Amino acid sequence: MTVRSRMSLHTYSALAALVALAPASAGAGGTRSFHLGDFDDFDAGEAEGAAIEGSGKVTVGLVPARGGVKGAASVFSCAADPKDRSAAWLGTADGSGVQRIKLVTPSKAGAAEPAASKLAELPGAVVSALATLPGGDLLAATLPGGTIHRIDAKGKVSEFAKLQVEQIWALVPHEGRLLVGTGPKGELFSLDLQGKDPKVVLDSDEKDILAVLPVGKEVVVGTSPGAKVLQVAAASDGILVHDFAGDEVRALALVDGGLVAAVNDFTDRGLSSVQALTKNLNRTSLVGQPAEGSLDATSGGAPQSSADLFFVALGPKRDLARAAEATWESWLHKDKQYFTALLGDPAAKGSEVLVAASQQGKVYRVRGRRDVATVADLDERQATALCRLGDGAVLATTGDGAGAYRLAVAPAQKARYRTKVLDAKQPSVFGAVYLRGSGLTLRARSGPGAEPDKRWSEWKSVTLKKEGDALAGALGLPTRRFVELEVTLASGGELRDVQLFYAPENLAPLVAGVDVARPEFELADDDEPDSKLTIKWKAEARDDDDLVYEIRVRPEGTSDKEWISLSGAEPVTKKEYKWDLGSVPDGVYEAQVIASDEPSNGIARAARDEVVSAPFVVDHKRPTIDGVKVNGLAITGTASDDGGQIHDVAFSVDGGPFRAASPSDGLFDTGREGFQLTLPEPLAPGRHRVVLRARDSFGNIGSLAVIADK
Repeated sequence: MTVRSRMSLHTYSALAALVALAPASAGAGGTRSFHLGDFDDFDAGEAEGAAIEGSGKVTVGLVPARGGVKGAASVFSCAADPKDRSAAWLGTADGSGVQRIKLVTPSKAGAAEPAASKLAELPGAVVSALATLPGGDLLAATLPGGTIHRIDAKGKVSEFAKLQVEQIWALVPHEGRLLVGTGPKGELFSLDLQGKDPKVVLDSDEKDILAVLPVGKEVVVGTSPGAKVLQVAAASDGILVHDFAGDEVRALALVDGGLVAAVNDFTDRGLSSVQALTKNLNRTSLVGQPAEGSLDATSGGAPQSSADLFFVALGPKRDLARAAEATWESWLHKDKQYFTALLGDPAAKGSEVLVAASQQGKVYRVRGRRDVATVADLDERQATALCRLGDGAVLATTGDGAGAYRLAVAPAQKARYRTKVLDAKQPSVFGAVYLRGSGLTLRARSGPGAEPDKRWSEWKSVTLKKEGDALAGALGLPTRRFVELEVTLASGGELRDVQLFYAPENLAPLVAGVDVARPEFELADDDEPDSKLTIKWKAEARDDDDLVYEIRVRPEGTSDKEWISLSGAEPVTKKEYKWDLGSVPDGVYEAQVIASDEPSNGIARAARDEVVSAPFVVDHKRPTIDGVKVNGLAITGTASDDGGQIHDVAFSVDGGPFRAASPSDGLFDTGREGFQLTLPEPLAPGRHRVVLRARDSFGNIGSLAVIADK
């Protein structure tokens, strides 16, 4: 967020001396500042081993130990290996298969990245769901189609079951059976653990069952495209628990206090799905990919969407009936992304849930509507799935580049936070930076483009010194338009606020034109107008500086020494000025408007622009009327004005209202105009006093009285 140099409410006491020396005027001295102070500000950057707290600070977070996945574009699903507490199975896409990865926290920096090993290749485009059987064998569902594959420890693949469906979205063991969420008919199947005895236990009106969650002995599901939560019941169509405004309930999770739902809402109702998956599915989070069978969103972009995390309290006995009658609270809302997975721990105290998101590889930790933190910012663009390893660590998988990360439970010994690239709009001098927090070190770099590349400067370490309750340093970077900061947090460190001062190269203001408007009057006005002439202009501060104006006039054709300032010592801030003509002699004049950005840059660095108007006339002389002839009720005459054009001629009979006379040649367009009129009937016999009134283009009025007989 870019702000001018007015000191914000978050400015710390270390700046008190600066505030005393530099008044809090907008952009004083050309100085501006970048300020990061809340969750959204910090969340726009990148964190590695750091948590971005909802309260608006960065703290030491979880260690993301990465493992590489080869031969696939994305990892879509995961399941913990029950025989190895630090290992997991990965279901891949665009290279459909199952891989095994073992992830541990690196013992030292620069340790080799573990790589996943292939367990089995499977038909289809993506492994959409994984589950383990009590004996240790793995179940994997692939899309498209309704096949569930059984894979033993040696990678031997056999068919576990084949359902007459086009998609399988979830595999969940429950009460000695296997629950299978499918599409496009919105059916939930139940099979025995040998893959036999398939039963449809829920036949909904929805297209897809995306999420399946046991709650004790009960089961709830999340659907698309109606974004409903349904409870499996004796009736095959189930019980409606809640109907959200959105397109899908992508994931469900249990926490200590109740039930959490991830709900996505896509702006484009006609999103293309991956053709290899299904032609019927066009609203779920899988369709953030191009249409031609690729899961790499970099080529097609993610859909326009928003995501919400909702929570409902179920009470100490986890009463599902409460979910249908109690209030669902909004815990987290994100625009321009969708949620892909949830991971709760119902056995742990407190309502904590992890949320994987489609954009920037973010994983959020949510503990309530006021306690949100970004706990992982993965290298890939999309976090796709979450599962809990046997040792208590969390595994996060990624798309748009296949990867798997072990998010260690223990805090990182060192964490890094990097701001987004900050845009100063112009090549700028970067000055003092102030950090509030503790255990911090700082590096900075600047460059000419929005994406750091070889043209950018090398990272420069910035020495920080304690000033009040802040750490202050001077950047001393090359003069460039863009800048980026990197803050490293030691164990127990935290970053609460960042303010970076900079001064962009000054752009001169631009005055587009000056218009001089004569005094305004209406045809029906009986009096002369106010003797003020309005000078208006258009001006633009191309770098958002505050502008002031000086207005000057001179007689046309005279030298620059003849300019007379109308505004005096008081600067003009509006884009118009009313000039009182009461003491100004008649003549032809020019007006000049000078725009200056002095308020933002100071008198030494101020830039100016000036424009001179077209010549204009100042006319105080009243028109005259002569050559009047009265012939019965017809009157003719001539109106003359030395300084301009005759605007109109009017007449009044015996003190009545003025009525318009007609120009003899059909229009009033010169300084001498003949006019004619006929006194209106009915008119009483006798003598009548007629007042003739001529008005020029400045509103000056001349009059003459004559007598007409009837």
